[in-house]
Amino acid sequence: MDNRINQSKINNIKFRGAKPSNINSGLEKGVEKMDELVKKMVADLKNKAKDRNNVPSKGPFDVVWEEFENPDKSLNATHFLLKISVPKVKGAEDKRYLEVAAVKRGSQYGAESVIGLGSTQEIVDKLSEQGIEQILKEKFIKLAKSLEDV
Repeated sequence: MDNRINQSKINNIKFRGAKPSNINSGLEKGVEKMDELVKKMVADLKNKAKDRNNVPSKGPFDVVWEEFENPDKSLNATHFLLKISVPKVKGAEDKRYLEVAAVKRGSQYGAESVIGLGSTQEIVDKLSEQGIEQILKEKFIKLAKSLEDV
């Protein structure tokens, strides 16, 4: 029995991995898709906020939120959320928080930030502001970067 390795066949395997041009085009598509998802998220949450059954002008209510899966795999978050909640402060029954969050599913970590406080109508107005999508996108990226160390 011959146990020698066939020396003429070593390292003849061609690598079939992703090419750099494919990687770059994928990132650009992820960024473009994120813009679209943020825009849709804002519109959907604004519609929910206008419905007084979801977000009453006074008193407690369940958190109202919109979420999307992160298409930009260079960021260290799996999902982004935009939500409206009730402040847990005495005397603020007519106030609402507008919050953003980045979540890393599969772990117990997430990052949140309050970006607005006001009445239900003020929150709807904030969601209608020119450039809110870009502000949210920047916040999402910042929150995702804060998850890199966890």
